[in-house]
Amino acid sequence: MRFVLLQIFVLLTPALFGQKLIQATSATLKEENGYRIRPGDKISVSILNEADCNVRALVPNDGIIRLAYVGEFKVVNLSIKNLETLITQEYIQKGIFLRPVVNVSISEYSKRFVYLTGSVNKKGPFALPPEVEAMNIVELISMSGGFTDIARKNKVYVSRTYYQPNGKVEQKTFEVDVESLARGSINNRNDKFWIYPEDQINVPERLF
Repeated sequence: MRFVLLQIFVLLTPALFGQKLIQATSATLKEENGYRIRPGDKISVSILNEADCNVRALVPNDGIIRLAYVGEFKVVNLSIKNLETLITQEYIQKGIFLRPVVNVSISEYSKRFVYLTGSVNKKGPFALPPEVEAMNIVELISMSGGFTDIARKNKVYVSRTYYQPNGKVEQKTFEVDVESLARGSINNRNDKFWIYPEDQINVPERLF
């Protein structure tokens, strides 16, 4: 009976974490612009040679801050790169600056968590260190207590939510061979799979 239940659990695991299952390869090991600004972050916005436009703000729950000469501007759920682009476009379109060089940085992160379930020694939320935007999955699992003795390390599921600029929300689930990543045997030793805030990691048990 236990064997049958384990088989069912493994088959259903992708469904628990999203409708799409993606085999992690070197092309998906690193997500570009993975971190999205969220309420509680402290951000700085500056424009080259325009010191009077510099802004430091704590992102409120509605995600809106005030920019010099622009007014209210929504920053939540945007990557740093996307936000820099949108602010640049706003200043150009309003005729305020011709070619502004906008820089956005995060001076302090809100508390950010990932969630671990399955065959790990410590289940539940794991707080990411405040100074990092993401952690590689090998290091994260090690810091959070590691795998159990019966963990299926070569088939770990990572569920991730993507917020599109048009407001659409999409969830993807990646299948990650953490065992090979730990050995450095996927393409080269520099390959990593990055874990971002709010990711959900599920580690199934081995069947034998």
